[in-house]
Amino acid sequence: MENLSTEPDAWGLPTTAVALRPASQVCDPIDMGTARATRHSFSRAMIRYLVAQQWQVTRERFDFDEVGRGVAVYRIDAGRRTWRLVAFSQVLADGERQDRVIAAAWDVTLALIEGDLDQERMAALRDNVPRQEAGRADPDTVIWGRGNRSTRFFDAVVTALAAGRQPDSAMFEASPYLMRSTAFYSNGKFGLADFERFGPEHPFSVPYRSHFLAAWLMRELSLDLVEHCARAINPGAAVLDPRWRRYLGLGNATGLGVVPYVINHPQILDAWAHLRELPLAEVRGRVVDPGDPDVARVRELFDRAVIYLQLGGSTDIAPFPNCAVVAAQVAQVRELVEEYAAHGTIHGARAPRPWEVLHAAADDISPGCRGVVASILVELTGDLDAVIEASLARDERTVLRPWQSVGELVEAIDQHYDWVRQFDFDDAAQQSYFWFSSEDNEEPRRGRRGIDPGEQVEHGTDVARAVATLRTDLDAADPADLVAQFMLSHPWHRGAISRVQSVGELTYGEVRTNLLAEDFLPLNVQRLQLAVYGMENFVPQSTDWLRVTLFVGAPRVSDLAEGTADDDWIFVSAPGAAERLEMSR
Repeated sequence: MENLSTEPDAWGLPTTAVALRPASQVCDPIDMGTARATRHSFSRAMIRYLVAQQWQVTRERFDFDEVGRGVAVYRIDAGRRTWRLVAFSQVLADGERQDRVIAAAWDVTLALIEGDLDQERMAALRDNVPRQEAGRADPDTVIWGRGNRSTRFFDAVVTALAAGRQPDSAMFEASPYLMRSTAFYSNGKFGLADFERFGPEHPFSVPYRSHFLAAWLMRELSLDLVEHCARAINPGAAVLDPRWRRYLGLGNATGLGVVPYVINHPQILDAWAHLRELPLAEVRGRVVDPGDPDVARVRELFDRAVIYLQLGGSTDIAPFPNCAVVAAQVAQVRELVEEYAAHGTIHGARAPRPWEVLHAAADDISPGCRGVVASILVELTGDLDAVIEASLARDERTVLRPWQSVGELVEAIDQHYDWVRQFDFDDAAQQSYFWFSSEDNEEPRRGRRGIDPGEQVEHGTDVARAVATLRTDLDAADPADLVAQFMLSHPWHRGAISRVQSVGELTYGEVRTNLLAEDFLPLNVQRLQLAVYGMENFVPQSTDWLRVTLFVGAPRVSDLAEGTADDDWIFVSAPGAAERLEMSR
C-alpha cells in the first residue's frame, strides 16, 4: 500500500494526495449533524495512550453499604507518576436527580488527584468534592466530576444480576449505560490545576486526556457498583458477563453550552475539524489493490456498521438521520466494497484509489451515509495517531492589526467570509434569537428577541451578522485608509475586525451558519463536538439538548492488567442483539 502524504504543514499535519474537503462542507451544520466518532476521537486516543504507556489501574478502596453509599479509590500508576480517582457515592431519590448545572446534589462526585492520599487529604476531599461549585480543590487535583445513576437502567440491572440473569439488551435500546455524567471540570475552576502547568512531556498536556481518563474510571465505577448492589441482595448474584462489562458505557446529556464554546474557540474548532478531515483525506488518497489486508478490514467494518445501524431502529431522531434509513444506504456502499474485493472494480471501472471512490459514492447518497463511511475508512489511519494528537494544542490568542489597510481588510472578508452573504439580516427571521448566560441556570441559553428578557447581556455569538455589518460599513471607507482610522469612527467593529484578522485564514475556524436565525438547530453543532469526544448513540430530547453514550465497547480496567485492551470498539452492538436481529428476519 502506498502512503501518499508529503511534507507537514504549520501544525505538523501532513499534506495529502487528495484535497481536504472544503470548509463549505465541513463547517456546514448539516454535515456536522452527521458526525460520528472515529479512531482519533478523544476517548479512543486516551485508551490507546494508556495501553502504549503500560499504565496500570487498581481498585485501592471500595467501601460501600448495601445500596451503594460510600467511597471508592482507583489508583493509576504511570511510571514515576501516580494519580487516584476518588469517588463519593450516595443515593438520591429519583425526583432529586437532574442533569442541569444548577443541581445541588448528585449520586456520584469524584476527583482525579495527583500524589499521595493520606487521611488529612481524604478528609478535605470528602468535605469539598461532594459540594462541587461550593467546594474548593487543592492545586494537585486535576479534575472534578459528578454524575447520577440511570433511573431506567441501574436498578433494573441490579435486579437482573441478583436474580442470576444477565441484562436484557432490548431494555437499553440506544442508551447502554448505568450512570450518566453531568460535568467534568478542570483548568483552574474551583482551584483545580491549570492546564498550562502541564509541560509538553506531561501525560495531560494533550487536551482532554485527563477528562476522559476520569470519565473512563467513572464508567468502571458504575460497573463495579452495580455488581456490588446485586451481591448485597443475593450473595450468589451473577456478575456481568465480560461482553456486557465492555458493552455498557457512560451516559451523558449535553445542552446549549457547547455551541457558544465552539464559536468562541475557533482555533479549537479548526483543530477538531482537522482531526477528522486530515485522516479522511489521507486514506482516500491511498493506492490499494483488492488483496490488501485493509480491504478485508473495511468489509468487516461495513458488516458491523450495518448491523449497528439496523439495531438503532426506525425511531425518528430528527434532525439526525434515521438509523434504519442510513443502514440501508450503507448497505448499498457495502455492495461496492464486495465488488471491489471480488473484481478490483467499482461500478465496473478500475479503482486504484477505491476509498476515494467509495467515499464519493456515499456522499452522493446522503450526508448520513457519508459520515458512516468516513468513520469506517479512518479506521485505517493508525499511522497518523501521534501526528493528530500533537496538533490539538493551539495558540488561541487573537490579534488586532490596526496598521492593515481597509482595502486589505475588505479583501480578507471577501475571501474568507463570503459565506455571510447568504443571510439577509433585514429579514426578521435571521435575527429571531439572541444568546445569553442565564443567571438562574448558570448556563448559556438562547431567547426570543423582543420577547424574552436578557437582550442587554447578549453574547457575541453573532459572527455572521457582525462580519456582514462590518463589510457594509467598509464600503463607505477609503480603501487606502488604515484600519486604525476606520476604527476611530467605528469602534463597535473592533471585535469583528479582530475576528477576521485572527480567524479568517484558518481552514475550518468558523461554523458556516447564523446562530440567530429562526431555523438554526443547535443539535447539529453539538453533535460535531460530541463525535470528536468519542460519543455515540445520539438521541435528541428537544431542539436544544440530547443524550449520548461514551465508551460503549471500550476496554475495562482489567483489560489493561491482562494485556487484552484492544482498540477495536467502533459500531459495537449489545451482546446477543445481532443474533436476535438475524432470527427476526
